[in-house]
Amino acid sequence: MRLCYSWLKELADFDWDPEQLTDRLSLSGTEGKVSGPLFPDFSGVVVGKVEECEPHPSSDTIKVCKVDTGSTVLTTLCGAPNVEAGLKVAFAAPGAKLPEIGAIAVVEKLGTKSEGMICSEAELGLSDDHSIIMEIDKSHKIGTSLREALELNDWLLEFDLTANRPDCLSAIGIAREIAALTNTKLSFPKFELAEIEAAAADHVQVEIDDPDLCPRYLARVIKNITIGQSPWWIKKKLYSAGIRSINNVVDITNLVLMEYGHPLHSFDFDLFSAPKVLVRAAGKNEKFVTLDEVERTLTDEMVVITDSVKAVALGGIMGGLQSEVSNRTENVLLESAYFNSRAIRKASKKLGLSSESQIRFEKGADPNIVPDACDRAAWLMQEYAGGKVLAGRVDCYPKKIEPVGIKLRPTRVDQILATELSSPQMIDILSSLGFGVKTGKELDVTVPTFRPDVTREIDLIEEIARVYGLDRIKTSMSAGGPLVTTERPDDRFDQALKTVLTSMGCVEALTNTLIDPAKDKIISNLENHVRVLNPVSVELSVLRQNCLLSFLNIISYNLNRKKSDIGFFEIGRVFIPSENELPSEKIKLALAVCGREETVGWDKGRAVYDFFDLKGVLQSLATEFRFGELKIKPEKHIFFEKATSFDLYFGGELCGFCGEVAGNAREQYDVEMPVFYAEIDLSVLLSSFSEDRVFVPVPKYPSSLRDIALVLNRDVPAEDVREEIVVSGGELVTKVVLFDVYEGKQIPKGKKSLAFNIEYRSNEKTLTDEEIDIAHNRIVDRVSEKFSAELRT
Repeated sequence: MRLCYSWLKELADFDWDPEQLTDRLSLSGTEGKVSGPLFPDFSGVVVGKVEECEPHPSSDTIKVCKVDTGSTVLTTLCGAPNVEAGLKVAFAAPGAKLPEIGAIAVVEKLGTKSEGMICSEAELGLSDDHSIIMEIDKSHKIGTSLREALELNDWLLEFDLTANRPDCLSAIGIAREIAALTNTKLSFPKFELAEIEAAAADHVQVEIDDPDLCPRYLARVIKNITIGQSPWWIKKKLYSAGIRSINNVVDITNLVLMEYGHPLHSFDFDLFSAPKVLVRAAGKNEKFVTLDEVERTLTDEMVVITDSVKAVALGGIMGGLQSEVSNRTENVLLESAYFNSRAIRKASKKLGLSSESQIRFEKGADPNIVPDACDRAAWLMQEYAGGKVLAGRVDCYPKKIEPVGIKLRPTRVDQILATELSSPQMIDILSSLGFGVKTGKELDVTVPTFRPDVTREIDLIEEIARVYGLDRIKTSMSAGGPLVTTERPDDRFDQALKTVLTSMGCVEALTNTLIDPAKDKIISNLENHVRVLNPVSVELSVLRQNCLLSFLNIISYNLNRKKSDIGFFEIGRVFIPSENELPSEKIKLALAVCGREETVGWDKGRAVYDFFDLKGVLQSLATEFRFGELKIKPEKHIFFEKATSFDLYFGGELCGFCGEVAGNAREQYDVEMPVFYAEIDLSVLLSSFSEDRVFVPVPKYPSSLRDIALVLNRDVPAEDVREEIVVSGGELVTKVVLFDVYEGKQIPKGKKSLAFNIEYRSNEKTLTDEEIDIAHNRIVDRVSEKFSAELRT
């Protein structure tokens, strides 16, 4: 948003220069900068008066004018249609320098000496209007420097506002910030409206058909308008705001828009089919031509203003071509309304149509400033367009929008900000920003309706902080005081997992939770998904139910870029659909290894990753976090190879799955190398997570090692045999390790040999050979019986 420096000076009392002003506002959260002088530099231009104006004998369009410059009378030629005797003008005498033209000299045209130039606004760089010469108000003294007379030595300020501050989309809004920072009062524009006896309510009716779309609509009627140019002070302010001057009536509504931040609209009331305003939802596929002469197709979610017969405006966005103010307009219906911000945003996006009004209504206008903005515009039309304002406003406001009340604890303010502000200081700050405050142990704060962003106590604390001065609040790098928040156990768990996994050489991945439903159908055989309403593409249109597709995508990406040493992990979310409720959201740990080691030693080649590398990572997690014994049990999963598909158990509790990704799944992402993948439900493991460490003393008594080699059917899992050894051995067996698997000569077909190393120990005494033999023989007997195994000799 753009404004001129002098405009803010009118509304707030401050001594800062433009740079100091924007710096101070930026520190308080209203970011601004000085763009430079408001108008380009020129010199030698004064207020002149056309004393004589006669047609040139050799031209039908050129006139010979004698201009009084205050010190002399000069002759010049002028072709503007509005030049006439008695008019005060901007005159550039010989020697003057203009922005685009340069130095002005005496020239001879059509046999007549032209001593200077009567200037248009465009030639002075004051606007882009070069169709007519600039008319100067008669109150200005002849010979006065134009820059001084029109107060052109001004500065242009630009503000980069955050989306939550619609109140600052106006000169008054910015001035309110300045007044709060300087501890002065905001000066609202002063005016006194003079109404005629005729009542507006006798000339127009207002009805709102859908109060949800338009909670408030107010109208005034102004008669006997004279369309013409706006006075310079209005043009100057509009120019600073980046708005082109059109005519006095349109300029006035634009001025109030930038002044109060509330959009208005003027209709040519004589073009209404009936003296009634009906605000309703648009019909489905209703056609409407806006002021930009574009026919638009509306939806039933959009709001239109009608004359009870036809639509005359697209509510909150743009007026209609059939009711626009023109040079023939005499009677005006002035609209000041409040529209639903969501409806305006939807309509704007749907139509691809934006305007200054739409921006303000979308961000949140003030429903209770409606009458003030309307009265201000009516007074300006009375003063500068000669209008007669009919008595009263026709205000349709079915359900008043009341200000919000919030409790504020002064002690909480000082806790949050680490300050020692008193309650009166807080009250002064909030009052200067337009908040109502009632004192007590707790402050009862009434939030004005122009601040829709303030809804909680912490928002009020932020307001106090930024006006008090964020630069005045001490900075502390230590965590302490009453506001220290303890870290949540699940956050500490996640961080501990990441630390351990990265220490093992894994790389953390951050993947997209959106996946391609067609690929998920092929890979996971899943069709019921949580779908996104407005997806970026079909390939990213559903939420994942596992992390596998996300991982295959990044593995493919890395392999295509010659990165073949892949060990990824992610702590991410999956979404399980539910018929009657919101989807179930779960946090998973996903792990994947693929390719071969990147580091090559002089004594070995690059080892290819296999399932046991993945299992090693899982085993390390079980050991590091004391999740309990890791077990993997064969279980069919559609996205894994049949021979390498398992369920994962930690401490006897099912918590995930692991295996080698099936070929048809890898094909969807053009991954040729084997991929080994595991996924763990972290909610299952979180309950067993503890950062406490338990001291285990060094055993007092020695252990004894025995080996056992068994020949048994090759389809018997080695893990089942190991578990039976542990159970059969009882308390004396402290460790069982599989150290050899053999199939070949001396082993019958369909059989295999498993060799285990068993450690025996007692915590009470040194075991004798006899005691160990009893336990060892019991193990041999039970394993032989259960698995039809034979002892290999």
